[in-house]
Amino acid sequence: MKKFKYIALGLTGLLFASCMGADYADPDDSIPPYGNNSIIGTNIISIDSLKNINEYANAIDNNGYKLIDQDIQIKGIVTGNDKMGNIYKEISLQDKTGAILIRVNQGGLFATLPVGQEVLINLKDLYIGGYGKQAQLGLLYNGSVGYIDRYSFNKFYRLMGNPDKAKAEALAEEFDLNKVNDETYLKKNAGKLMYIKNVAFSDANGKNTYAPKGSDQSINRGLKNAKTSQNISTSNLVVRTSTYAKFANEVLPSGSVDITGIFTRFNKTFQILLRGTDSTEICPSLKPFLTESFGESQGQFSIDNIALSEGVDHVWAWASAQYGMKASANISKKNYATQSRLVSPAIDLSKAKGATLTFDQAGKFFSTYANDCKVQVSTDLKNWTDLTVSEELTGKNWNFVTTTCDLKPYVGKTIYIGFLYTSTAEAAATWEIKNVTVE
Repeated sequence: MKKFKYIALGLTGLLFASCMGADYADPDDSIPPYGNNSIIGTNIISIDSLKNINEYANAIDNNGYKLIDQDIQIKGIVTGNDKMGNIYKEISLQDKTGAILIRVNQGGLFATLPVGQEVLINLKDLYIGGYGKQAQLGLLYNGSVGYIDRYSFNKFYRLMGNPDKAKAEALAEEFDLNKVNDETYLKKNAGKLMYIKNVAFSDANGKNTYAPKGSDQSINRGLKNAKTSQNISTSNLVVRTSTYAKFANEVLPSGSVDITGIFTRFNKTFQILLRGTDSTEICPSLKPFLTESFGESQGQFSIDNIALSEGVDHVWAWASAQYGMKASANISKKNYATQSRLVSPAIDLSKAKGATLTFDQAGKFFSTYANDCKVQVSTDLKNWTDLTVSEELTGKNWNFVTTTCDLKPYVGKTIYIGFLYTSTAEAAATWEIKNVTVE
């Protein structure tokens, strides 16, 4: 009797399935299982523009809050979430202009909002404000910007396409250690995915961990400049790790490293929140793509004399370890019209994430520095583009000034660096270059 009963049930199932036939629709993978698919991008502003609207900027700067009552939206890429436990109930959202944190009272956000997911956010009825002057979005709770409950959050956002981690990594910017105590730089970059190169953990001794058990909920670890061994003030920059992070009990790496993370702020301090400790987040500092001190000779650099007046046989020449390569067209107290370029060997940036040219320069007797001395880049040794230098020489003294140029637009290419000297019969400067590095 039981056997007959089971056969009858099986036949009933087959009959039911066959009756559904072609009219039964398969799940529609184009409709996201989370968020609000009805949101349409109609009034999108940049994240930087949002944070700089006067009433919202005041709320952020004064650690207050402000209701967003305008029909405006932002769109960005998720660059950080709670996957490794170091970022708690928040995601960092970033576009090409800036970043902001979004507070959501939900665990496992990384499953819905993985790194690389593009998201459109309806801002109306959310609150914007600051905690330690870090910009964040949420709902009002006890007089501050609190968490958005998981059910309410669904109505505010829409998933745009499929997650692509490469889109997030493409937004990463190199942190400029020279601006570590610059308030404007801090405000502009707070919340961004960034990376800092050639640093070392001050407390690394082969035993100390990121955040040992039994300590406070979060631990700040100081950094030092790996080149100079000079400590970076912990009032300006720290690596902050939660004791709940999955990597909290890993031993701090020793030696020079490059660190990638979400660079949040707490008042005047950059706090780096690591997304993990794998090779994409903490990795040994790569050797420079180019390094030449000019301590003994002109090294592998070459000289292209573009135009020399009669009686002038050279412009650039190695001077000494103290002065490096020197360019001058003043001979026996007479100025000559010349143009000559000191050219680096080929620099392969095919595997670089970012690149910066750094060099020391000194000089005097310019007509103007901008006319007489140009730092240039080329991909073919024929066409040269002027680079923007961080420091222009005043010509008032012979002090060497450390100068940088951003080479990020040339990542993925092979390039050459040129130092172009130009003089006239009226003005012939002396320009000295040493300690050239691309890293």
